[in-house]
Amino acid sequence: MSVFRKIILIFLVVVLYGCEIKRPESIRYGIDICNFCKMTIVDPKWGAEIITDKGKVLKFDVVECMISYYYTSIDTNKVHSMYTIDFTSPGNFIYAKQAKYIRTLQFPSPMGLNVISLKSFEDTVKLGLKNEYETLDWWEVVEKVKDEILQ
Repeated sequence: MSVFRKIILIFLVVVLYGCEIKRPESIRYGIDICNFCKMTIVDPKWGAEIITDKGKVLKFDVVECMISYYYTSIDTNKVHSMYTIDFTSPGNFIYAKQAKYIRTLQFPSPMGLNVISLKSFEDTVKLGLKNEYETLDWWEVVEKVKDEILQ
């Protein structure tokens, strides 16, 4: 192999290593601890993650803990992305700002905001909602967290 090819190969390895794909990690239920409330994350229907611009993954037991942490404990300029667990497909992440949210007492959340994350509002059929519920987008959930948890 010529010197030129070796240099190109080394360059490509360095570039590809630096372009690490930042994606959520599986939550180890019963082991991982919420970065905000410090509770053990135990239910696979709940969970959220912040991924920093350096690729560090911060885990949370519910979306309201992630939002609370975002507004109180991290330099928001260093956040690469945020994800939440799809309530109807435990273990599968949804980009938090694109998720759809339902607030209902039928599914009480660990921290009490009672907001579940869904990939689509069409998934509400799978839930068999019996009680009144409220549909929310990302920014409405953020406002509820600010008003009811961070007040």
